[in-house]
Amino acid sequence: MKKLLLLRHAKSSWQYHVEDYDRPLSEKGIKDINKVSLKNINVFKRFEIILTSPANRALHTSIIFSRNVFAKYERLRVVDELYSFNYKNIIDYVYKLDNALSNVVLVGHNPAFSNAAEYFSEKRPPELKTSDWIMLEFRQNNWSKVSKGIYTYESKKS
Repeated sequence: MKKLLLLRHAKSSWQYHVEDYDRPLSEKGIKDINKVSLKNINVFKRFEIILTSPANRALHTSIIFSRNVFAKYERLRVVDELYSFNYKNIIDYVYKLDNALSNVVLVGHNPAFSNAAEYFSEKRPPELKTSDWIMLEFRQNNWSKVSKGIYTYESKKS
């Protein structure tokens, strides 16, 4: 059995005139990801690795998440391929995950994450808003064959 958790980065700030890649989190985003990660700590502790987009807002989200859930950063990896807005890139990345890993968190961006969640799910999930997450549980034991996962969804508004 494989578990994939897709976490959309927290709310970013448009206050600064920087490239998309460099946009930081807003104060609201920081509060939201702290709340979400602490509220669901028992769910998140089961995950072996956190793979994040290198974009500032995703990386900052991942750092807060890692600190709150694991108190360390040893499970955190930055993955260039996750800076994508195309769900096909995310699907391809998931299919290539190391089968030694069973429980994986990806942190990244929409529309890619919402569309990837829909692709992997047996029924249509809600759209991921900032700081929302969806966990997909697959019957398959090989990442290259995962499909029709059963999802658990959590909104920061829950």
